[in-house]
Amino acid sequence: MLKNKWLRDRRGIEGLPMHLIIIVVIAGVVIAAILAMMGTFNPKDSLQIEYAGTDGRHNCSDGDGNLVKVTAAGAEEVTDIDFNATIKVFDSKGNPVKGATVVLAGAQSAGSGTTDENGEATVQVDDAVLKANQQSAYMSLTVKASGFHDYTDEEAILLQRT
Repeated sequence: MLKNKWLRDRRGIEGLPMHLIIIVVIAGVVIAAILAMMGTFNPKDSLQIEYAGTDGRHNCSDGDGNLVKVTAAGAEEVTDIDFNATIKVFDSKGNPVKGATVVLAGAQSAGSGTTDENGEATVQVDDAVLKANQQSAYMSLTVKASGFHDYTDEEAILLQRT
């Protein structure tokens, strides 16, 4: 009885049907609840990075950690700087992070890799450049993994003329 009367009440507030007003109020409550829940979904952890070393392939020698020694003296431009950088990715508890994307970029070159079950990624960088009279250049490192905050280091790898 009450239900039929409610459906037939077309007057509502200021000329709107009452059931439309109820739908709008419920939709507002649902949207507010969704927005409140979105604030509670935070990545679980921060990434920890270790530079395991580099091995030079062309125009550079092996470096310790995040140093690449470019074997060129003088003021000429050095092209074709090729090396591999090994990056280890861990969570804050020291556990390796598998499947993280590792990207090195800079010195007019870039390389990327994905971490294995030990949290290691070997990134191959080809054709990096030290311009004429440039003694050093930095490459930035970006690491992304699902469930973690992104990691960025703007001065991750140093290319140093020797």
